[in-house]
Amino acid sequence: MAEAEPTYTALVLAGLEQDPGRVAIRFGEAALTARECLGAVYRTARALEAAGLGRGDGVTVLSGNRPEALLVRPAANLLGCRVAVLHPDAPLAELVELAGFAGTSALVFDPVGCSAAAAAIGRALPSAGLFALGPSALGTDLSALAAEHPPEPVAPRYRARDVMAVRFTGGTTGRPKGVLRRFARPPRPRLPGGSSFLLCTALCHGGGTTADLALAAGGTVVLQEDFAAEAVLAAVERFRVSRVYLPPHLLYQVLDHPLLPVTDTGSLRRVTYTGCPPSPRRLAEATRRLGRVLHQTYGLTECGPVTRLGPDEHLDPRLLTTAGRPFPDTSVRILDEDGAVLPPGRTGEICVRTPTAMAGYWRDPELTARVLRDGWLHTGDLGALDASGYLTVAGRRDPMAIVAGHNVFPRDVEEPLRAHPGVREAVMVATTGPDGLERVHAAVVAAPGSRVSAEGLLRWARERAGARCAPDSVLVLPGIPLTGAGKPDLVALRELVGGPAGLPGAPVGARRGV
Repeated sequence: MAEAEPTYTALVLAGLEQDPGRVAIRFGEAALTARECLGAVYRTARALEAAGLGRGDGVTVLSGNRPEALLVRPAANLLGCRVAVLHPDAPLAELVELAGFAGTSALVFDPVGCSAAAAAIGRALPSAGLFALGPSALGTDLSALAAEHPPEPVAPRYRARDVMAVRFTGGTTGRPKGVLRRFARPPRPRLPGGSSFLLCTALCHGGGTTADLALAAGGTVVLQEDFAAEAVLAAVERFRVSRVYLPPHLLYQVLDHPLLPVTDTGSLRRVTYTGCPPSPRRLAEATRRLGRVLHQTYGLTECGPVTRLGPDEHLDPRLLTTAGRPFPDTSVRILDEDGAVLPPGRTGEICVRTPTAMAGYWRDPELTARVLRDGWLHTGDLGALDASGYLTVAGRRDPMAIVAGHNVFPRDVEEPLRAHPGVREAVMVATTGPDGLERVHAAVVAAPGSRVSAEGLLRWARERAGARCAPDSVLVLPGIPLTGAGKPDLVALRELVGGPAGLPGAPVGARRGV
């Protein structure tokens, strides 16, 4: 008899069955054992089933990072429900739109902070049931409902090829797309057993998946409501955290915090970062201060991790501008505009073949057909492979600008600025003027204590990038505006580029020739 196909949900539940007396989730001063977590999953599944939910129904979760939100997903999945998780800080109109787009049959929400958005979604989707993760004047208290049911195991109602989740992409250039993930999960390297993973980023993104995998490996998830550098350092020291996910802009905040030199970070074994191009200078600093713990991954919501750059590779300055080499079960090729494979060193579209590729886009078969072709995922990202197989990501195909007949990629503008000792972050923004010509601009965040000026940065960029790749203007901002996924918000940055400068609270800007 053939062995049953492994599934994501089964792996998580099997991990909770390992050493059931261990602490599986820490949240503030609370410590939940694996046995308590497993019982909560089964109780919640029974409660949702009693409310009429079952295989093929859509359950949408709107909550900050809290244990109930982490565990309601496998509970709904056990019933064969399709789960979508929304970012609680997203604009209200976007939340309402995405809840409708996801096909929400039931909305599970945190009554602390999310009730207003839940009420708006309820008005827009009157047929959807509303379930609160605690006492609430709105909807049904799911926690109280679950407490009425026994914690005995619930047999899976799903099938391996059913849709397990709709995961929304970052949406930096438009409405997020819904990526379909099936229950079936191909074998991939698991997290080391017994690891302690700190989740301080949104549950709806990559950190949420890593939290699931930590539980599946018999480890512990240290859950924080949101990111604060001081709280991250305190948790690492107090709970001997071994793994944490920190996108570059958050990693920099940890590096810049005055408590880092007096915090014991010796338990750290892996600090993973992804999401946007990092500063090689800051990466070298992170290795000096945190040790050989940095792991870069390049990946997409559509397929998960594609390449990795390990701790030892971070010791080679030549590799810090790359995203590493593909995972063993993943193939990468670079194609030109005609679909021909490009040789090493040439920039083109990054295409990926991996067993973890998405099933497609939710309710968008045309886009699915364009992106998934002959077993290859066409990412829309631009990059190049070198002769040793290391991938350098140039940026999205869309943000590429054509200036005076030359292709200008984000890395061409950003890397010279990141090399400036007074710059912490840099992001390229492309605009099209009334004349139809494209121009590039840069938004930068100054390093703490530095006194960089927009004019000085323009001169620096011209000297190092040349006239073709120098930005038309530079904005010095207190922080880069981000989307819910933690990626630069290009729409907001374009508005800043076109907005007035010199007003109170406005960014400091300069243009070429000014």
